[in-house]
Amino acid sequence: MMTPVTITRSSPRRSTDDDLAGVAELLELAPAADIVRWAVGRYGRDLVMTASFQDCVLIDVVAGVAPGTEVVFLDTGYHFDETHAYLAKVRDRYDLNLRVVGPELPPDDRWRTDPDGCCKARKVEPLRRALAGKAAWLSGLRRADNPLRAGVSVLGYDEVCGAVKVNPLAGWSDDDVAAYVAEHDLPVHPLRAQGYTSIGCWPCTRPTLPGEDPREGRWSGSAKTECGLHL
Repeated sequence: MMTPVTITRSSPRRSTDDDLAGVAELLELAPAADIVRWAVGRYGRDLVMTASFQDCVLIDVVAGVAPGTEVVFLDTGYHFDETHAYLAKVRDRYDLNLRVVGPELPPDDRWRTDPDGCCKARKVEPLRRALAGKAAWLSGLRRADNPLRAGVSVLGYDEVCGAVKVNPLAGWSDDDVAAYVAEHDLPVHPLRAQGYTSIGCWPCTRPTLPGEDPREGRWSGSAKTECGLHL
């Protein structure tokens, strides 16, 4: 069992890379709930959680530690109807302190010719606004998501968004997620049953085929693998 990590509220808003690396090492084998407790203890109201509502595992963990934590959903304008329905179900189950942040432009066809620009306008820029004035954010990022995320740390400073990024589920496998969902009887996104293993915007997401990487259904047929939130 890992030695408990001391929680402090006196730390500065911006930690040095060395500070974060040291804490990340201590937190590496900690249960997700303990990582969330550390983040809440260190950043308090300057902490926010982001959720794509592909599942609600991290939401369940956070709700058990710090109910009332602000949860941000980036509404790109292109989410599946099933995602909105799932969001409503999860919101009601946990009585979420939910904040929906959208882009400052109407729907268009930019995703057809400039998917990177589309993601920047509809995800990255809204996230920057959502994190304005915040010190840290909780993310559901996992190393098992795809090979490009294999080096994801539990904790680090995100230069793009100007905040500390905390990934309590970084070390979780797909089996860990499935076991947690079953044990806690969590609601499942309805598109999972239709073969969607990674769920984003409808123009850029398809069901995956047997043997494919879970994220191969995103931006299929292109070299794009990330929206820009987790570079």
